[in-house]
Amino acid sequence: MAVDLGDLLDPACIELELEGKRKPDIIRELVNIISRCSDHIDHEELYDALMCRENISSTGVGDGIAIPHCLIPKVEKTQIAFGRKLDGAKFDAVDNKPVSLFFLLVGPEGNPTHHLQVLSKLARYLHDPIFCQKLLDADSVEEVVEAVRSKDRG
Repeated sequence: MAVDLGDLLDPACIELELEGKRKPDIIRELVNIISRCSDHIDHEELYDALMCRENISSTGVGDGIAIPHCLIPKVEKTQIAFGRKLDGAKFDAVDNKPVSLFFLLVGPEGNPTHHLQVLSKLARYLHDPIFCQKLLDADSVEEVVEAVRSKDRG
């Protein structure tokens, strides 16, 4: 079954002006953003799971991109939040550069295969510099959604 990221990205879970300057603040903001789309998420549990994951290895993958992700109980389906900070934040990225594009991915503990499929597809999308530039240039939430849906269509 093909995974369309545009179907997982609720426009209410997109924030184009993150305020945090460092990883813990950005993670907290992303948790708050994804909570807009799900009343089943325990903020502290999600934050702790994400920070625990970050302590194992940073999800700042380089080139101004981070994909914090985890599996937690009480989440019924995989969800994505997108946040952007044009001037970048310190996120301990592998290339030690500031991160501007953040995709938070949260999935149910019972379905790691689907979570990995979504994470893999998202990583492939973010290897496309034209796609990343569209996300950086987007003036509205709708433009972000359209960039993702356009990428889904191939």
